[in-house]
Amino acid sequence: MAVAKGWSGYRRTKANAPSQWTKLYKVPDEEGLIMLLEDGPYASFLQHWCEWMPRGSRLSYVCLQENCPLDAVDPKPAARVRFNILDCGGDTPILVTFECGMGVTEALEDYSADGPLSGQYFAVVMRGPKNNRRTQIRPIKIRDLKEDWGFEPLTEDEIAKFDDRLWDDTSLEVSSREELQKVADAFSD
Repeated sequence: MAVAKGWSGYRRTKANAPSQWTKLYKVPDEEGLIMLLEDGPYASFLQHWCEWMPRGSRLSYVCLQENCPLDAVDPKPAARVRFNILDCGGDTPILVTFECGMGVTEALEDYSADGPLSGQYFAVVMRGPKNNRRTQIRPIKIRDLKEDWGFEPLTEDEIAKFDDRLWDDTSLEVSSREELQKVADAFSD
């Protein structure tokens, strides 16, 4: 359909609009349904969180690891891992990036011992008190999708429509050493 109507039409159009930037999945406070599109992560990296930067500026930066200027002011960058997923919580599945830490990644690695992750559905939720929230993930059997989630499992053809739009490690914005030095210098200002 070339032209869509209503809010669901807007969401479908927005989800299918091309973009050079990855859209990160926001883990909900009530369980959300996702489907993994690949058997493993498409990017793993260390990330500096630079909360000293002025409001409205960028706060997170990929660590260069070797002689990274930000290591001097933030010596413990966090491990981040990205997966291509479909957010199956709305009217139309939307391709997004699921960025998570080591706990969720290790859980997914454990689940991969039972078979490929590609095409598998998971329930995800953010739990815990405000300053200690954690993402929880659990597998959902395809047979339970319709009854428990009101979701009709996607066909191979429906899933294949996303194959040429998957993100890879080139979608990660890695700043130059000079840019990172400026951010590190801003720490002492």
